[in-house]
Amino acid sequence: MHARDNRRLLPRRRALAVPSAAAALALALSGCTFFNLNPEGEQGGSQGKADGQAPALAEKVEAGDLPPLEERLPEKPLVVEPTNEIGSYGGTWNSAILGIGDWPWLGRTVGYENLTRWNTEWTKTIPNIAESYEYNEEATKVTYNLREGMKWSDGDDFTADDIVFAANDVFNNADLTPMANQNPPTAEKIDKYTVEITLQEPDALWASHDFIQYQLVNKPKHYLKKFHIKYNDDANQLAEEQGFSGWTEMFDVKAGVTDSALTWQNPDIPTLYPWKVVEPLSDSGRMVLERNPYYWKVDTEGNQLPYLDRVVFEIMQDEEVMLTRALNGDFDFHTRHFNTPENRPVLARNREANGYDFMELRLSAMNTNMISFNLTTENDGLREIFRDKQFRIAMSHGINRQDIIDVVYQGQGEPWQGAPREDTPFFNEELAKQYTEYDPEKANRILDEAGYDQRNGDGVRVSEDGTPLSFTLSAPGDFRPDIIDSMEMVVDFWNELDVDAELQTQERTAWQDSRENNEHEANVWSGDAGLMDAMYDPRWYGPLHSGESNFAIPWAQWQASDGKDPRAQEPPQDVKDHIEMYEQVIAETDPQRRNELFADFLAQSQEQFYAMGISLPQPGYGIVADNFRNVPDSLPEASVYNTPAPANPEQFFIEE
Repeated sequence: MHARDNRRLLPRRRALAVPSAAAALALALSGCTFFNLNPEGEQGGSQGKADGQAPALAEKVEAGDLPPLEERLPEKPLVVEPTNEIGSYGGTWNSAILGIGDWPWLGRTVGYENLTRWNTEWTKTIPNIAESYEYNEEATKVTYNLREGMKWSDGDDFTADDIVFAANDVFNNADLTPMANQNPPTAEKIDKYTVEITLQEPDALWASHDFIQYQLVNKPKHYLKKFHIKYNDDANQLAEEQGFSGWTEMFDVKAGVTDSALTWQNPDIPTLYPWKVVEPLSDSGRMVLERNPYYWKVDTEGNQLPYLDRVVFEIMQDEEVMLTRALNGDFDFHTRHFNTPENRPVLARNREANGYDFMELRLSAMNTNMISFNLTTENDGLREIFRDKQFRIAMSHGINRQDIIDVVYQGQGEPWQGAPREDTPFFNEELAKQYTEYDPEKANRILDEAGYDQRNGDGVRVSEDGTPLSFTLSAPGDFRPDIIDSMEMVVDFWNELDVDAELQTQERTAWQDSRENNEHEANVWSGDAGLMDAMYDPRWYGPLHSGESNFAIPWAQWQASDGKDPRAQEPPQDVKDHIEMYEQVIAETDPQRRNELFADFLAQSQEQFYAMGISLPQPGYGIVADNFRNVPDSLPEASVYNTPAPANPEQFFIEE
């Protein structure tokens, strides 16, 4: 953990006085959330009207090249309470990405501004771009009240028209977004700063789905409408002039509809982010962003954020090069790619000499390895065996998890099934611990009693219809070496039960194709969704992810398509009932009641025992430069959480 002192630093060269700083600070610190969402009402009139700004912006105002700060901020700017201290303006955040495909790190660091967002502690969804929001009782409509006077980075107003354009003209335009959306939103403008989203199906979790929100707030209508055929009859001609095949290709490149990387490759598109692109994402070199002068958040003393002038991402193609740069102390803050358990010792040895330290990542991953017997395999004999819960229980008792933990994971972790972690409201101890005891005698007895007591000529157990307990366990060989090492031990344990299990490693794309085509017999992957993301991504707790619920992807395809997908298989009634339990969860608007329903859903997951795990993963870590301030000592790590975005990178700063 990196140390933090508690000195409060005033911004360098404060441009203007802050007459309401004390009131704004007191108001923000009085609330229980990270944000002060109602910065009005204290003595002295309207609060949150910042008077402090970056010196470079103050100079532009003085020169007449930029409007005064009060004209650039919304009526009620969002007040951010710094993690440790008021920061100082200036400096560059140095980071890196691993090629264009690593664009999610951009979203996690400089591109996380949605209508709503997670609070830092990841306990609830809070307003962000929207000043407030409200569901109807049926969870089919969400009304958002936007911040009056909020502006894009070019100074144009951000209004309900932008969201209506993004939802109706882009997200639901079949020419632009050919991929089917399971629950497409439509938008209606109520007034300039109020918009209503209507869903086809109830979804009380919709306001927390970052990807959909991201699509709704990064499509500035005033800039993009000239590329859209609905608003420009000459859009195809314009596309031809710019070298595109048609208006849809042009629009996609300008707006990043089908590929989010494209958004970062267009420096002309206005943004709501703390920094705007000045050197775009490319195959090599670097990407540079500079402060957005119209950014709509302030700190608790009324100073406009962000503190940092620039963010620079070096674009690398080699993870080893990234590790070397990290060891040299070239990154100010980074939590991606090189921060593996294997690299931790060498990174630790270089900390003091190269000016960085560790911060903790509380991993959402709930398992090192999740083993799935394919309950929908086309092999009739194996399908009947795999669907026998007693078979799965026996195979779980046949694994010596502690041996795997000691040998592969240096003794770090504990035996664990596919279950949320203990520090969540969803913890279910029985789900986490059932069948994890290593007891080969018990495993053999269960197999015998389940009707697998006979052997064939090779000494392999057979079912009552003569099907041998013989199958292939497939693993992606180019993903994580620890998974291969773990599964080599697992198949050895199973062989001792007279079960003919063979480990097969595949190139990752081939492994992916195999599971998506329902061709695998059994496979292994890492265990996701062990923190608050368990509710939002219950792929291991039920057949609810048509690409990732490896134990029964065709069942998940049936759920996702209402049975219309030709690849789908209709689940048994008990599984249908379990799926229905989750649909009740997402339709519930009351958070407490929703958690209760999800607990009931997990209790049924315990009963179903779809897949089995090995152990809890080791704690994670990131690196932080010694002079890089306001980074929390500990953060959740999850794709749903978008680490480190909810920690508000706009309030990070460099101490000189």
